[in-house]
Amino acid sequence: MKTSRGWSIASYAVVGAFLVGVLVPIAAVVLNSFKRPNDIFSSGLKLAFTPTLDNYSKVLGQLQFQDFLVNSALVAAGSTVLSIVVGVPAAYALARLPIRGRELWAGAILFTRMVPAVALVVPMYVIFQRLELLGSYTALIAAHTTFNLPIVVWMMRSFFEELPPDLEEAALVDGAGRLGAFLRVAVPLTAPGLAATSVLCLLFSWNEFLFALVLSGRGTQTVPIGVASFIGTVSVDWGGSSAAAVLAMVPVFVLGLAAQRFLVRGLTFGAVKG
Repeated sequence: MKTSRGWSIASYAVVGAFLVGVLVPIAAVVLNSFKRPNDIFSSGLKLAFTPTLDNYSKVLGQLQFQDFLVNSALVAAGSTVLSIVVGVPAAYALARLPIRGRELWAGAILFTRMVPAVALVVPMYVIFQRLELLGSYTALIAAHTTFNLPIVVWMMRSFFEELPPDLEEAALVDGAGRLGAFLRVAVPLTAPGLAATSVLCLLFSWNEFLFALVLSGRGTQTVPIGVASFIGTVSVDWGGSSAAAVLAMVPVFVLGLAAQRFLVRGLTFGAVKG
């Protein structure tokens, strides 16, 4: 009994420490976004201050930060859709079709995700420059697909493998064909996993910095580039960067809350058998 109570206390302590480590920096950023410079640089943690919207008016007025938000939304959505359209059929093929050496193929796909982005950015720069796509949405979407596609293939493959093959075999007996069994049986049954995978792809693309820094143009720069623009050579605009960071977090929080039910179902899909 004492051992069980001790484990409970330890668990609460670990969870509490994790929450403090996650929430305190977010709270500091939110507070700084409403502070004036003299309040931000005052000694100690100043919780009593007069809030101001100057940082937000500067971010949305002078910098036009909403353009960065739109660019990130377009790139993240395009990369996610492309990764899903290509990756889900590939995952189903690796899970169900008798492909020779499919484990080697799966391992090769996973290996592409392990390659550092810095090793890919220079070849991509040269390729897109020669194709006259440098600075376009197409270049960014294609670049982001390189790290989203392996995630889709591996996650969706595990979801498809958890499905009982009898369901698809019944559809095949009814004359649906392999494509019909895939579209009418496998995909609907793995919809929670598909939703969770899509959300992860959106988040990875939304937060990506290196490809956006090198491959984007003046009109296609994404949110991480916009936030980094507040860092000067000799100083940092902490109020402006904090306001920009808050604006960058809001869509992610809204997406997480909207897809919370699907995320829980998707990430625990197939965890309990019997």
